[in-house]
Amino acid sequence: MSELTITSKDDVECTVFVDPKDSSVQVGARYVRWVLGSVREDDALYMTKVLDGPPSGHSAEQIQSALGQVPGESIFPPLPIPWWFASTGVTVNDSWDTEPDLDVYYLKRPWLAGYDADHDAATNMPSRLAQWFACEIKRLEQLARHATHPNLVHYHGCRVRNGRITAAILGRVPGDTLMNYAKAGKTIPDKEAFLRDLASAVHHLHNVVGLVHNDIQPTNIMVSPDGTTPTLIDLGSAWPEGEEIIHCPVLSCWGNDPLDMDPETFFNGPLTGSATSRKSRDLAALERLRTWLDNPDFTYHHRLQDADFAEVGNRRMQEAAVRRTGST
Repeated sequence: MSELTITSKDDVECTVFVDPKDSSVQVGARYVRWVLGSVREDDALYMTKVLDGPPSGHSAEQIQSALGQVPGESIFPPLPIPWWFASTGVTVNDSWDTEPDLDVYYLKRPWLAGYDADHDAATNMPSRLAQWFACEIKRLEQLARHATHPNLVHYHGCRVRNGRITAAILGRVPGDTLMNYAKAGKTIPDKEAFLRDLASAVHHLHNVVGLVHNDIQPTNIMVSPDGTTPTLIDLGSAWPEGEEIIHCPVLSCWGNDPLDMDPETFFNGPLTGSATSRKSRDLAALERLRTWLDNPDFTYHHRLQDADFAEVGNRRMQEAAVRRTGST
């Protein structure tokens, strides 16, 4: 397997992670603690959890020395996907013998910021990241079985390397996230038309595809360069209405920050952040978006989580697996 070589900071993708237990970091602060890189020829992934601060403060050599390879079995689900998805086929896009046109397609990888080697070693469960990614692939396959919607992300199958699903192949959406668009000081020229298109996408997802998004917020909405066209992306938390969500330890609580709740209330209580998939969660997010567009707030970051939330989420995932198999 080829080695990862960092020749410039452009070779490294960065993911923001703020530790809510770090009192020196204000909620809403943006600094990089997680760095990851990928070797596209064989899809080997490398990352570090020890490099604090943005890459601009580190040399390419420092980044290179901090990176380590992540075991493929810890993050990539096998093909065929695990038994609990036996009824769902996987669309393997094997037409890419060469590097895909990344101006047209986007390769979505597992959420590496959640990688925890200690958790994998301490439990008999399959890697939670591989499980979560398999869940998202299942939802994308469900989406693809229906007619496309102009304001929903388009799915073109999976990329498979060495018998494992390494990426979901999505249509690249021109523009930027609504969060970044608003941060740049831009405004939506026709808010009502924008919201109608977004509501149409949500209606299609709910009533045609049969899924609830569960994570509608400004970083999961793409905006065309002219600000007229929204595209709803990221089905990582999508689940059928009324079903228990077991694959994602933190859901969108846009308007109800999970850090304001204790973990058991967050996962079990009758609040927006309960672990039951609800259409009302999506509809509430659309309503908040209406007021947010008039006065954007950039301090909210719903993926803040701590070890207590991760512990409860892992336990719930294990309990659900036991219920399904009847084993202990």
